Amino acid sequence: MKKIIFYFWTLVLWGWAPNLFSQIDRNNSEWMDYLEDLSDKDEASEEYIENLFDDLSDIIDNPYDLQHVSKEELEKLPFLTDLQIESLLYYIYKFGPLTDIYELKNVDELDMQTIVYLLPFVYVGKMEENVSPETRFPLRGKHTFVLRDNFCLQKKSGYAQSTEEERRDHPNKYYWGDPHSLYFRYEWNGSDRIQLGITGEKDAGEPFLKAYDKKGFDFYTANLTFRKLGILEELQLGHYRLSFGQGLVMNTNFSMGKTPDAVNIGLKNQGIKRHLSTNESQYFSGAAGTFRWKNVRFSLFYSYRNSDANANDSLIYTFKTDGYHRTFNDLLKKQTVQVELFGGNIQWTENNFSAGLTAVRYSFGGKMLNPDPRPYNLFYLRGKENLNAGIYYHYRRKKWIFQGETALDQMGKMASLNHLFFQPASFVEGVFSVRHYDRQYNALYGNAFSESTAVQNETGVYTGIRMHFSRRWELSAYWDCFAFFWLKYGVNAPSSGNDVSMQLKYFCNTKVQMNLRYKYKEKYKNVNSDEKKVTEIWPYEQHRWRYQIQYLPSNTFTFKTQADYNIYRSSEENQQAWSLTQSFSCLPAKSKWQIDGGLAYFHTGNWNTKISVYEKNVLYTFGYSMYYGEGLRYYLLVKWKINKPLSIYLKCGSTHYLDRNAIGSGLEEITGKEKTDIYCLIKYNF
Repeated sequence: MKKIIFYFWTLVLWGWAPNLFSQIDRNNSEWMDYLEDLSDKDEASEEYIENLFDDLSDIIDNPYDLQHVSKEELEKLPFLTDLQIESLLYYIYKFGPLTDIYELKNVDELDMQTIVYLLPFVYVGKMEENVSPETRFPLRGKHTFVLRDNFCLQKKSGYAQSTEEERRDHPNKYYWGDPHSLYFRYEWNGSDRIQLGITGEKDAGEPFLKAYDKKGFDFYTANLTFRKLGILEELQLGHYRLSFGQGLVMNTNFSMGKTPDAVNIGLKNQGIKRHLSTNESQYFSGAAGTFRWKNVRFSLFYSYRNSDANANDSLIYTFKTDGYHRTFNDLLKKQTVQVELFGGNIQWTENNFSAGLTAVRYSFGGKMLNPDPRPYNLFYLRGKENLNAGIYYHYRRKKWIFQGETALDQMGKMASLNHLFFQPASFVEGVFSVRHYDRQYNALYGNAFSESTAVQNETGVYTGIRMHFSRRWELSAYWDCFAFFWLKYGVNAPSSGNDVSMQLKYFCNTKVQMNLRYKYKEKYKNVNSDEKKVTEIWPYEQHRWRYQIQYLPSNTFTFKTQADYNIYRSSEENQQAWSLTQSFSCLPAKSKWQIDGGLAYFHTGNWNTKISVYEKNVLYTFGYSMYYGEGLRYYLLVKWKINKPLSIYLKCGSTHYLDRNAIGSGLEEITGKEKTDIYCLIKYNF
């Protein structure tokens, strides 16, 4: 009976899938739509999203050969679940080399939407731009040079004209630099065994080539990578990022949070990765290497770098992570603390089971971390150093996967996170997860699945499910119930909450796709009572609806219509917000031009009902607009591929407000109703 069903669906797919693939460009950008689901700032920080976007953009420039792809490489693609990765690798192992990219439709766990996301990152056969280490001298490898500039057309108050005397008397009233945000990147890929990269960046408002700042760009990052040198699997020199286990001890990469992809919550992208993005805080500086011998992988890492902080000669009050050095106060906090870190990881793998141990120690150059005492930060990390160690595990049996990690800090406080993934039928996937982070557990570089931003003071139970009713219908849903047993910032008592999400996708045909999403969150916040003259905590609710329809009238044009509707309810207010966005993409066949654009109208009550909408941007830049107030948003992005090595990107995006005569506040304030940003990027390969 199973064979009959298998052959039946194979015939159906063979009849339907070629038509689908004929409508899909292998260089599609639909994977960016997946990142849109991750870009909600309530669920993931902007810095982690930018790191992920940068990593994925780099993979597209150097896609994986499906004939030789590894598990570690596939784990870098966030839209692939553990079961999908295992199934794809098993298919390649069982049926031998793939002859065509369309064979992906025969992999049991891969649905068509996931295949569409996957296509730009992989290839079968030969790539014209691929560099063969056997036939080319390393210095003749692939070189990539990128230069970007973006700025705001309107003048912000921080750039007001002033005399030297005014700047000396009021050093924090003005930005020290010009309004241009500059970025350059050079990358050399000698082969799949050696890479070199250098990035320089200055934010708008930061000085560039001034007499008092002779180094040029405000931030530089550089990395030299060696791979596959005998038992040395990887060696990173310069700036790099780390991730092991489920992130309870160490994770400066991106980790899946609570997204509409309800069953994809585990941390897969583990190990050592180079750092070439503009994130100025989530990285290490030094050396890190991984050795592999049979079933054992062993990693060692050391870092010593200067970090921004609000500190004096002996105490550190807070670390500064935004990377801005635009005012005198910013410069006073620049690189004021020397953070030294070293540690290691060992992992053993045998068939369907693997286990690992991570240990890390870090200190602050003799200074003591001592945040100003507040009731909510009573258990925050304090001291001159800290130590974290954790054991993680992964076990698979058929359609069941159990994975997790348990960690301790130097005070013996514990954090534990465990996931159970299961697939009882081919059309159903599920996950059940339990987490408990002690209120006194501290891991400065921990970043794991949670409701709050820190791996601390949280207990929760998460359940997620994804169902394919047919090739046209897909339902994803999750429910997360969490509790905080100590105070939090803005919540002066222990509290709890619920987070629920449901998304229904409908694939009408190869040209039309729709999805409807609903998210509900209930939490607590402080409310000042004038009658009792005390601060109490009261619940509030957030309801978010989103409807999208994407349609392809031809192979040249793609249109997407999106409607958002938000509600915020509390004891003090009842606010509503809505927006309507229309975007398009034009990519004529064999053309050197690609045009993307969008137009939106939004009407929101206040910051509690803000709406964030993803919009395409220039290369290596992840962009989304934050709708707040009432107004119009429109943008146009043009890509011109002048010839094979040279491409130019231009973007103009503007927001026109209907409810105000001034935009922003403080040094970012603009007098007027319009805010316009210009982006220009040049990419050259040689």
